[in-house]
Amino acid sequence: MKIIADFSNQKAILQKKEGEKVYCTVDGVLQEVVYSKVNENQVQYYENVRLTKQTRLRLQQSASSQPSFNISQLEAATTIYPTCIFDYSKLIIERSKLVEYWGSSVDNLNLSQSTSANKPQLGFKGTGINGYAPLYFNSYESKYLSLNSSILVRNDFTMFFYIQPIANPLHKNYRLLGNSANADMYLTIGEAINESYKLSFSSISSVTAPVSGYWQPSSKKLLITVQRKDSTLYIRENGVQVYTTTVPTSDFTFDQFGIIGSSTSPSFNGTLYHFSLYDGYLDRNLSKIENAIINNAQLASE
Repeated sequence: MKIIADFSNQKAILQKKEGEKVYCTVDGVLQEVVYSKVNENQVQYYENVRLTKQTRLRLQQSASSQPSFNISQLEAATTIYPTCIFDYSKLIIERSKLVEYWGSSVDNLNLSQSTSANKPQLGFKGTGINGYAPLYFNSYESKYLSLNSSILVRNDFTMFFYIQPIANPLHKNYRLLGNSANADMYLTIGEAINESYKLSFSSISSVTAPVSGYWQPSSKKLLITVQRKDSTLYIRENGVQVYTTTVPTSDFTFDQFGIIGSSTSPSFNGTLYHFSLYDGYLDRNLSKIENAIINNAQLASE
């Protein structure tokens, strides 16, 4: 039997307290939402679905007028489109808390890993719930993901990464984007001492943000924004510009997250909540989009 439930009045939940029952309308009749369980005596029974903190916050966010990071953005007379959007709250397939597939919200792109030993875990140390937890990459176990199709970045662009870098034991080798066929094309943080962000196009063409000693994150969790406009590179952390320099206008191609080239060690160590790429330089709504990504990531559990 097929039952159609109406949840159209979910904004009323915003007025309720966490832990209260969730309702829906079935054939015009208000019903409690329940799910079945089996007790230790193998007897089936039902429990109510109750409002959680994450559900409440997501409803609050959806009811706000905040710009979405899932749609195209208008800059002057140019429309800028997202090339890919990977967000912890959507399109993840995992088995036994090991992530094997992560789909992009736009285009037919996905990140995946078929080797069990290299699959990132769902949540910190594999304790997360799908749709509510980020991906955890353990560098000791060489965790990384590969794209089903490489992405070519040309001209102006905007990238967003929301991560929690975890020292291992130093803050270094945070390998964000790599090219499996070219070990000299990558985007990393702390590739070496006295280096923070580094965007490399080839063995003879790269830009590096200098730092004294090893890079130190400005907060436990970071929204990193990387942009190129003409021949200028801009890097922001949590909405604050931390570095700008002249950058080559060369093409940049990547097909993996967590490693560079074909080497699986060292690899990214930490959690990844969000990665997205836009095919232009975002300016008009940049801060609002950054806030939307940060607010959405703050709904996640560990």
